Amino acid sequence: MDLQLSPAQKDGLRRKLIALYMDVFDEEISDFKAGQVLDGFLETLAPAIYNEAVQDMKKFMLNQLEDMEAIYEKR
Repeated sequence: MDLQLSPAQKDGLRRKLIALYMDVFDEEISDFKAGQVLDGFLETLAPAIYNEAVQDMKKFMLNQLEDMEAIYEKR
């Protein structure tokens, strides 16, 4: 899976990563390094997070469908 983010989204995430790095490690990182870290995170973590979100949505939708079936059966 190749997660595609808009340039504005990537820019915002890079800025947040730079701020987070400063807050957590008290260290500055360059925009380039933040971009490399972000790309690595996206490549490594995004598929697992995406798949978990899909499974959560599937459970939610199945529950909604069951609720609709219960309402229909009462009529």
